[in-house]
Amino acid sequence: MTKGEIMAEPVAGRGTKGPLLPRRRVGERLADELRDQILRGELTTDNGLLKQDELFEQFKVSMPSVREAMRTLETEGLITIRRGNRGGAEVHPPQLERAGYVFGLVLQSRNVSVHDLGLAVRRLDPMCAEMCATRPDRMQTVVPALREIHHRTEASLGDFAKFVACMKEFHEALVRNCGNQTFELLFGMLEGLWYAHEEEWAARTVMEGELPGTEATRRSIECHAELIRAIEQGDGPGAAILARRHQEDTQPQANLGVDPAVVVNAQLIRPPD
Repeated sequence: MTKGEIMAEPVAGRGTKGPLLPRRRVGERLADELRDQILRGELTTDNGLLKQDELFEQFKVSMPSVREAMRTLETEGLITIRRGNRGGAEVHPPQLERAGYVFGLVLQSRNVSVHDLGLAVRRLDPMCAEMCATRPDRMQTVVPALREIHHRTEASLGDFAKFVACMKEFHEALVRNCGNQTFELLFGMLEGLWYAHEEEWAARTVMEGELPGTEATRRSIECHAELIRAIEQGDGPGAAILARRHQEDTQPQANLGVDPAVVVNAQLIRPPD
């Protein structure tokens, strides 16, 4: 983008159709251009930090406009400004983990309970299972991934923390292979938050020595085996029923989807700085 493009005012003038658009500051338009470059993968920090003076020279705009643009991008989490003589900005392409953390903060700020979160998972997980079962390429994509995780889950019996981690991975694979990217991303945030609470419960359970019985873990493994068979056979409704029964059976074991007093804790999925 050139200086002329940055400075151009996209405002409807006399004799044009449509509403009069508000004037936008140069810093805002520069932020738009830099954001687009980040989203397209054209602007990275592979070769070093992003420098304010370099942007000043490239776009021929005032330094206050450059600083305003960088503050905007930092607020959006797309860059991290490093201070000092060798300062600059690290570029961060949008990450699902960060989006999930912000979403978790919104839930926590509204005092949404883990019970409420678990109910959403119980409703959405069967949809993923059904979508997996209706994929025409499921034998090349979905089934091999689920079987590999299922074998590791069977091998994890006797190590409860590893067993829970494998169960989480199985359900993540259902979401990841549902075939719809929008659903994958949206439900992925919910499920990531839910299973973070479940893993915390598992760690606490191991420390307190109050492990579920072998019957419960084997029942979960068998349910996963049945679910794989339903997906393999292309039985969407059957896969949905099995997934719903599995969630209804396992959530109360963790006492996460039952107690309405426990509020979502977004810190469990806080990405590293």
